[in-house]
Amino acid sequence: MDTNELKNTVFHTVIIGAGASGLFCAGSFNARKIVLEANTTPALKVSVSGGGKCNFSNMSVSADDYISQNKHFCKNALAAFTPADFISLLEQEHIPWEERPNGQLFAKNARDIVHFLLKRARKNHSQIALGVRALCVKKENGLFVIDTSSGQLRAQYLVLASGGLSYPVLGGNSFGFKIARQFGLSEIEERPALVGLTLPKELRTRFGVLAGNSLPARIGCGKRSFEGPILFTHDGISGPAVLQASLFWMSGETVWIDFLPGKKASDIFAAYKNTDKTFCSALMKEGLPKKIAKAVLGGLERDLANASRAQLEASSLAVNRFAFIPAGTAGLTKAEVTAGGIDTREINPSTFEVRRVPGLYIIGELVDVTGRLGGFNLQWAWSSGFAAAKALEKRF
Repeated sequence: MDTNELKNTVFHTVIIGAGASGLFCAGSFNARKIVLEANTTPALKVSVSGGGKCNFSNMSVSADDYISQNKHFCKNALAAFTPADFISLLEQEHIPWEERPNGQLFAKNARDIVHFLLKRARKNHSQIALGVRALCVKKENGLFVIDTSSGQLRAQYLVLASGGLSYPVLGGNSFGFKIARQFGLSEIEERPALVGLTLPKELRTRFGVLAGNSLPARIGCGKRSFEGPILFTHDGISGPAVLQASLFWMSGETVWIDFLPGKKASDIFAAYKNTDKTFCSALMKEGLPKKIAKAVLGGLERDLANASRAQLEASSLAVNRFAFIPAGTAGLTKAEVTAGGIDTREINPSTFEVRRVPGLYIIGELVDVTGRLGGFNLQWAWSSGFAAAKALEKRF
């Protein structure tokens, strides 16, 4: 970034963050702007998402797929820019994509999405300043003044798109929240989401031997439950079903797991009651792996023929409704997203302009809107970035 050239320049807009929402916003309106990115590589989270394939959206997106203190806040933005709209843009650029189970939409290569975002932003007069860290922001004489690691910038409008706290190795940081607090904006407490859960101490040794093993199961907390693969880790559980549940789990709440979804353990035990089978061997006959069956049953394992009614009921409950209170989550370093964020009451839902700070816009993961696993959070990045861009487009 040439600081001498920019010394007397007033940009129309400065966007802090060259991630999904920031780049998409930059590419959605034509004005002289600069996008600041502390990393030397843009859109790092996009480039690794979906195992390098980028789960960019979902065929079915609605407000019900998101959590927020205001469940209606996301409706306007999601309606104004839909998954079909993003697909249309990809097809115009001849970027291949595919639909996978549960409506998940994937690119063939995440790099195609990153290149598309950069090309579109530059086409609309965006300068991308990589390796430039925003240090502080103030508003003076109607302009935003941004001190950066490469000098000072001034702009009529400022977009905070710096993302949440999750995955700090990919650039997750607290800068956006720091600036929001500086301007007196309220927040909903941030927490890790779409993240693994850790087991309480009394269960870690018992299940720790299963690290690396997985199975299809159903996990639930509160009124929500999700079916899919569960992966055992050294200190807890992960996998798609667990990540989904973590979005709705709050500290101190009970979580339950059904290790044989669609099958009743009580019926299995009844069918083998008068045989030489043990609880474990009967469950193995129905597809539950031996190591997992032993860990689930714990001290309940015994011969079915000699089992009491109480033992049968306890074992059935352990298989179909194994309940525990997680010790916590795997933390922000492993969380895919940050739940919570800037209170939506501070933001206009149609324009994403901060109500009490004219000219300041906040988009993407910084806002208290968090989607389920399956492309919903990138769709939120596109939709919120587009809404802000359309508002900024009118401000000349």
